[in-house]
Amino acid sequence: MQTKFRLTRLALSFWASRTGLQAWGFSLLVILCTVILVSLNLMLNQWQGDFYNQLQQYNFSGFIDTLVQFLLIAGIYIVISGHQVYFRLILQLRWRQHLTGQYIHRWLYQRTYYHLNILGSAIDNPAQRISEDINLFVDNTLDLVTGLLRHTVTLAMFSVVLWQLSGTIRLEIGGYGLTIAGYLVWAAFVYSLAGTWITVRVGRPLIMQSVVQQSAEAEFRSRLDRIREHDECIILYGGETKEKTSLACHFQKIAANCLQIAKSTKTLTLLTAAYAQISVVFAFLMAAPRYFNHEIQLGQLFEISGAYWYVHSALSYIVDSFRKIALWKALMHRLDGFSSAMAEVQARKVKQGSIVEQRNPLFRVTGLTIVSLSGEPLIKNLSFALQHTDRLLISGPAGSGKTTLFRTLAGIWPNFSGQIAKPAEQYAMFLPQTPYFPIDSLRNVLLYPQITNALSAEQLNSILTVCNLPKLTGKLNRLEDWSKVLSAGEQQCLSIARAILHQPEWLFLDEATSSLDKATEQHIFDLLRKTMPATALISIGHQDALRPYHTLNLMISGNGSWQLVQLKK
Repeated sequence: MQTKFRLTRLALSFWASRTGLQAWGFSLLVILCTVILVSLNLMLNQWQGDFYNQLQQYNFSGFIDTLVQFLLIAGIYIVISGHQVYFRLILQLRWRQHLTGQYIHRWLYQRTYYHLNILGSAIDNPAQRISEDINLFVDNTLDLVTGLLRHTVTLAMFSVVLWQLSGTIRLEIGGYGLTIAGYLVWAAFVYSLAGTWITVRVGRPLIMQSVVQQSAEAEFRSRLDRIREHDECIILYGGETKEKTSLACHFQKIAANCLQIAKSTKTLTLLTAAYAQISVVFAFLMAAPRYFNHEIQLGQLFEISGAYWYVHSALSYIVDSFRKIALWKALMHRLDGFSSAMAEVQARKVKQGSIVEQRNPLFRVTGLTIVSLSGEPLIKNLSFALQHTDRLLISGPAGSGKTTLFRTLAGIWPNFSGQIAKPAEQYAMFLPQTPYFPIDSLRNVLLYPQITNALSAEQLNSILTVCNLPKLTGKLNRLEDWSKVLSAGEQQCLSIARAILHQPEWLFLDEATSSLDKATEQHIFDLLRKTMPATALISIGHQDALRPYHTLNLMISGNGSWQLVQLKK
């Protein structure tokens, strides 16, 4: 219930946002167009009675007059219909923009997108939920709401007309006479209520099947995307057969659920088709006694049939829209789950420590204990202080917690206690082992994330040259997926070039040169020392060759203990 309220509040926030005036404006235009269209339907239904009466009376001039009336009403109907669709689509676009922005903000806020992964959330394919599910949710919500509005107004208007046209009917039951006024309205209500109750009972499994189908399709798409992302590794392992089997197995789940949906849909369609076909003649059957008793004319009979159809259609809205309602419920379930997961992932973090900024120029760690996802302490009670002149090498066996310490110092690992104090207004840059490059021009990749044109092409080409990337000079404006174009070593050299350009006060490297040969790695560290003399360097690495470039060595044992030693200069 809480998650549904969260989604409802998030969805309705569009009308209370900065663009709320525009939202209300388009909403009112859609409502106004809907009311006008229903009023025109009422006029067309009344026109139908007049038209058939003129035909019955062989009145040619009346026939021509009613045709002119039809052309006028139909012309207005066409214009209003087009504008209603336009206003609705604009409202849908604006609402989708708002809701997508809200979800993206919450997904990226305080690194929630990262914590959803590392804390083991069951949420599949967040990208699809943001790009596709929100669009379908907004589309179906507006469709259902405008349909409900249209049918409500239709029910109110045409019930009055049908009540007036129905007259009264007298039934003899057990010797007692029962007079029913507006009996066609009551007949429509009973017939539609019975159909709705049966449809809900029969179609209930379709709702859950739709939820399962949306999730299964999203997971299947995620697996396909994963193959695309790791295509080279799969080729090198020769894993195509295994991936094919895995995909076929997962698609079999989709197919099995599709069969269940097909069976439920068949049953529901049989019911709704029978319901719709019977309703075609139901009004004539109900009105036939009055017609054959010469109480009404042919035109009135058709007018009654038309009015009954509109009342019946309004009362049958759930029957006619059940499959759309099932999809809407499935989309709401997925967005509920996504919204709930983003809220819960923050609550699941066991972070008890703090990261603060201080005026002191030292980077200080006090009583830092880092805990793994399983709750085991990786590093216990770590304390040290670094100055700008310090260069710290962090070493230790695999799995000892070096990278987790790197993430904690970066402020993205949630499970720690103690305090990390960073110098205020000083830039700390963190380079992971595998760099990230957006699909963009080489210039923007070099300057990421601070895109600026302040540096000339000569300066950028010079940095590429000294970082052992001379083949990239002259390609600053070329747009590529550079993670596919460059080797692992070249990517790490490009990452170092990016750091030199940004000149941070604190530079953290998590085995950021591990793919380089020994000579290139030494060249890179000599280059860092030369081009960034005022930058404190904190490196994670295994190689003894890195020791001469550092003044301190933090050795992590793997059982939670640690040792900080001075290195010879």
